[in-house]
Amino acid sequence: MQEVTFITHKGVKILYEDLENAQIEEVIPWIERAKLVIRKQPEKSVLALLNVKNAKFDSAVTSALKDFAKGNEPYIKFAAVYGIEGLKEIIFKAVLGFTGRKNLVLCKTLEEAKDILARQA
Repeated sequence: MQEVTFITHKGVKILYEDLENAQIEEVIPWIERAKLVIRKQPEKSVLALLNVKNAKFDSAVTSALKDFAKGNEPYIKFAAVYGIEGLKEIIFKAVLGFTGRKNLVLCKTLEEAKDILARQA
């Protein structure tokens, strides 16, 4: 099961959103769980790390992720995404363009993502 949980890195609380190896049918239920966690947090307080390594996407999932990212914007202080390569990188850039978010970065490793988020605290 994909997780939505808080972790601590270098003393900083980070919301770890784990979609690693998720199948298409698992993503939208995960989005609903993640919304419940994120949207209970104070505005501009969440440092989020999204792991999408080897996750499967289709057009419905891509659309749901766009809406998810847009709806979360008031709560996210900064976000990092790990595990995007190939076609997913194009989807990621489309999500960025759609949402207009400037507080979202693509990272090559989980450690890089955690370090970037820890520096935002």
